[in-house]
Amino acid sequence: MSHSTRRLASLMILGLPLLLAVGFSWAQEAEPASFEIRLPPEIRSEQVQARYYLTGLFGGYGDSVKAEAETNVYLIGTSVHHQAAESLKVILYAPGCQIVTIDVPSLSESEKTKEISCEDLPSITFNGRVELPEPLRTRPYEVEINYIAYWAHDFFGVADSTVAAFHLGRVTPDEGGAFQALLPNFTKDAVTGSFHRNAGLQFIARERDTRNIVSFLVPVNKDLMELHDLPLKPRYPNPVVFKPLPESAQKQIDRPKQEGVR
Repeated sequence: MSHSTRRLASLMILGLPLLLAVGFSWAQEAEPASFEIRLPPEIRSEQVQARYYLTGLFGGYGDSVKAEAETNVYLIGTSVHHQAAESLKVILYAPGCQIVTIDVPSLSESEKTKEISCEDLPSITFNGRVELPEPLRTRPYEVEINYIAYWAHDFFGVADSTVAAFHLGRVTPDEGGAFQALLPNFTKDAVTGSFHRNAGLQFIARERDTRNIVSFLVPVNKDLMELHDLPLKPRYPNPVVFKPLPESAQKQIDRPKQEGVR
């Protein structure tokens, strides 16, 4: 063997531990596989809304899944700051379907794929009327309606965090403030029922152009007074009359993010 050949062989042998170390380090730092949620064909993927919560050595981390069109799979990352999560919980809502929850206590020991189905959720016709003072009534506005899942705290196992909200739609009242909306009948939703219907419907007046909040709205009907949002019922008074929530009380409410509104 020539001197140059022996030298090349020595360099290769000496470099082998370094290559092994680099390979091991890369394997250690590789991100764990994402969790797949597979949708049935009858669900329009761009309307899917999902909130999830991960736990691990990093503590707890919650976020939402960005809605995308023309996909049958949603992916949820299973690490935070390059640390693998131990557990995952998901709340998923799609119009016309009952709410779906996913609970994976051990990501390392479970399949990372979940196929969900759409169990029909009936609708109710809701009639409302907004009574805004003149300075607010002159601003073109829409009424945004959200489902507020207070029960999400129990499901996620957290005591203090932003309340999970799911956007149901928005409508434009007429000149007299009257509006009509077709809303899901959450009294028929199995998940909501399993948490003793600890949820409500939230109504918000938003500027039509800027989407800025004009006011949170509260019902003034006798049997609904002093409630910040509507309890879930199979039927409501016709109409439910709303007025602006006092400014002092509005500051105490979690404000839904505009990017979560479609």
